[in-house]
Amino acid sequence: MPDDLQSFQKQIGQLPIKLKRQLATAIAVEAERLADAIKAAAPVDTGKLRDSVKVRRTKRDLTLEVTAGGDTTIHGTRGPGGEADYALFVEYGTRKKPARPFFYSTARQMQPEIQANIVKAVEDVLND
Repeated sequence: MPDDLQSFQKQIGQLPIKLKRQLATAIAVEAERLADAIKAAAPVDTGKLRDSVKVRRTKRDLTLEVTAGGDTTIHGTRGPGGEADYALFVEYGTRKKPARPFFYSTARQMQPEIQANIVKAVEDVLND
């Protein structure tokens, strides 16, 4: 584990409970907002790609992942033993189909606002 991540986790562990709770809530709200925006931006043919967008908890405190693709969007095989995820083909395109970015472009666009909202939530607790 990189030193900066260990340092961050140590700092988080030392936060007062009220601040930690507020931070967890803000992160969860922003993760759901991001997932909703990615779903809205996803091209819809069958709806499987849109429906594959999820917010998942990780083993680390205060860390959530927004994902797309997976079991519901995997089709056949790609190369020897590899699976082909439709989500990646849509995001990046193929030789036959142009890219229709929906995931990373949405995340990049929302990143400044997400960060600002999380910072504000922390400041609200610290200034309370």
